[in-house]
Amino acid sequence: MAAKNLDTFFYPQTVAVIGASGRNGSVGFTIFQNMKRARIKKLFAVNPKHGKVQGITSYESIMLVPRRVDLAVIALPSSKVPQALEECMRARAKAAIIVSAGFSETGEKKATAKIEELLRKNMGTLVMGPNCVGVLNTANNLDTTFFERDRMSAPKKGTLAFISQSGALGSMILDWSGTQRFGISKFASYGNAMGIDEADLIEYLGRDDETKVITAYIEGVKEGRKFCRVAREISRKKPIVVLKGGRYESTTRATASHTGSLAGSAKVYDAVFRDAGIIQADDLTDLFAVAKLLEQQPLPKGKRVQIITNGGGFGIIAADQVVGEGLKLAKPAASTARKLGKIMPRATISNPMDLLGDADARKYEAAINAALKDRNNDIILVLCLFNLPTLDAGKLALALKRARKRSGKPIVAIAIGSEYTERRMNQIEKSGVSTFNYPGVAAKAISKMAQYAQTRKK
Repeated sequence: MAAKNLDTFFYPQTVAVIGASGRNGSVGFTIFQNMKRARIKKLFAVNPKHGKVQGITSYESIMLVPRRVDLAVIALPSSKVPQALEECMRARAKAAIIVSAGFSETGEKKATAKIEELLRKNMGTLVMGPNCVGVLNTANNLDTTFFERDRMSAPKKGTLAFISQSGALGSMILDWSGTQRFGISKFASYGNAMGIDEADLIEYLGRDDETKVITAYIEGVKEGRKFCRVAREISRKKPIVVLKGGRYESTTRATASHTGSLAGSAKVYDAVFRDAGIIQADDLTDLFAVAKLLEQQPLPKGKRVQIITNGGGFGIIAADQVVGEGLKLAKPAASTARKLGKIMPRATISNPMDLLGDADARKYEAAINAALKDRNNDIILVLCLFNLPTLDAGKLALALKRARKRSGKPIVAIAIGSEYTERRMNQIEKSGVSTFNYPGVAAKAISKMAQYAQTRKK
């Protein structure tokens, strides 16, 4: 079956908001406000009760809009959605997003059955939802969600895509991502998946040049065979990281009442994800830690990690976490030990490689360069205590930037501290090195990245 072209959802030129409102605080108001910021050619308001909405002419029906609509966003009570969707189809709208809730997730049957009937007729309109918040595209500022911009941070432009069966979770992640050291390419919340489902979105994002890593929150898969086929194909060339909701028998009922999905057993999903080459995350922290690494770093050739630190205890904790996650502590080559021993004779040239508390950026650079040339390791883990007086974070960032350009090995930095340390970590991240606050989070993410790299070789 040919892949669905979802460009109309993410790159529409003409958009109609059905249920657009001038009443501040309403869903229709916020969606229309957000869409006014998008870089599109024409935005239409559809509301039979008002001649104008937020200063823009309003039409009684999408059937009366003077141009063919690429994307319609339906924000109406559930009882009015079937008629609005039918009018979208009759007006030959290319795509429609139904943000309205109150369908299969609540046990409602009449409106659900009518939408299913319209979809079976296949009138040429692609449908996302219902019970979703739609899409966001940082490339053109398209935002069909009803999240108020003055109440959340805007996600930065990046190469990480996020799809979510839950709109509320999607809003939280979009808000949080704006404060993190990674960016978003595209976001989609697909809700009950009566039309477009998770497999369609993964297939589309797999071909999207602006997306490097696909992340997803999934409660249940709509079509198992289709999902497996698509995920297996895409994961060979682009990583897919999934957080599965409803992983326990006592929590699967919640997923059914949330999006009307069939959750299935955790063991079945574990097997499906593993077979399809999907990286399964344990929680939200893990989901984006793994995704960030995959977005920013090259895939490692193996599981051998070299730790470099200016704090002995910090290095030992990191070593425990590395081994605990199934990774291996690399053994520095004799030539590496000899070379570094001449530069810093008091340092411990082992693993962890303890440069001691008086280490400056020059010593760090010497250790990092030696480790990058050492064939006995695959991944470099740099631990930093920035509150020591000898370490200049700016010089270290420049050293790491030079190292990143010279090497095909992943380089990861870890530091814990106050705002001062966070500012230093921002400098480090800009050098092309992935940064984390906790060794355990980083070690788990590195382990999953290494496992994915091995899977890609098969």
